[in-house]
Amino acid sequence: MNKIIYTLVATFALLALLSCNTDKLDNQTYMILDSVEYVQEFPKEFVLQNKKDTGIDIVGVWDFVIQDSIMILSTRKNNGNWKIFSLPELHHLGDFLNIGDGPLELSSSPSVSDKMKLTKENGTLQAYIYDFEYGKLLKLDVYKSIQHKELFISLINDSLPQYLFDFIVIDSNTYFCKEIGDMETQQLRYINNEGNRTMNYTMEKLNLSSVTSGMNYNILSTMTKLSEQHKIIVEMHFGLNYINLYSLDGLFEKTICLEGKLDNIRLIENLVWDERIFRFSDIRVYDEFFGVLYINEEEQIYQKSRKKLPSILLFDWNGKPIVKLKLPNFISSFDIDFIQNELYTFDIQSDQFFKFDLSDILTELKSNKTRSN
Repeated sequence: MNKIIYTLVATFALLALLSCNTDKLDNQTYMILDSVEYVQEFPKEFVLQNKKDTGIDIVGVWDFVIQDSIMILSTRKNNGNWKIFSLPELHHLGDFLNIGDGPLELSSSPSVSDKMKLTKENGTLQAYIYDFEYGKLLKLDVYKSIQHKELFISLINDSLPQYLFDFIVIDSNTYFCKEIGDMETQQLRYINNEGNRTMNYTMEKLNLSSVTSGMNYNILSTMTKLSEQHKIIVEMHFGLNYINLYSLDGLFEKTICLEGKLDNIRLIENLVWDERIFRFSDIRVYDEFFGVLYINEEEQIYQKSRKKLPSILLFDWNGKPIVKLKLPNFISSFDIDFIQNELYTFDIQSDQFFKFDLSDILTELKSNKTRSN
């Protein structure tokens, strides 16, 4: 009996240790929030099967995004940089955006999945595109450009900071920004509202994280998305084994760790680049959940001879794990067509573009949510 009691006490002590108390952790060496949850198992796991080749064979594609019944591909081309296709037929609808020095041209190929916002305005689809080198914001009328087969684009702001690591359009005058600071040892988050900078407590805490002077500040790099519906920001760390969630109003925050121990920035600094772990590659936000592409492989192996097949991890907007989707092939980005219930995947190393039927999985998720409510 005493042994049972001891076991229970030890178990509860361990759970308390792994729960939300991060007071003893140094915020300079851990880019985390006050509430930390450790997730090592998912309620549901599915091995994706029966992949289908999309038939897309375009040289120079590097990422893509799905919105309603269209897919936009970003390519390395200087003219017609974005290629747009209909779904599910994949009919070519046009090529748009040019690289150049003109006021309505871009400095380099803009991502369709990062530092860009797709949103419906007055029934038409608009794309807000941040130019990394020029520090300007452009607005592309996607539907109008498709309809008239010519570029409908306007300049929204030409005085934004250059070389922002993360950029999110919150509204027409308000932007979330992340830039280098403190002698290139920190990456600083703030809200830019008509040129005025503010930050809430959550941002201030994350901004404390730093690398040692002279070290590569990309250890702190993230891919950041905003759920417009929930007003929650998701930060996916490329080289750290955790994800940060926090609301714009500062009332909700959570760190989700994918292992039993948080990655320590100082310990990562002590590793040569080849030995560091490439944790995540992509993130997408949806109404009911968000998903991250989990790589979790040493950099040298990932770049040369990938061995671990990746997984797509889905979480609800409270940070709770929902589903792990195990992939049968290597990918670098993904997105979901909710009209056809299909998952599209792309791999930048092989140029392979596949899709998977998610009908049964999404139906099960909906039924589980209905029962839980």
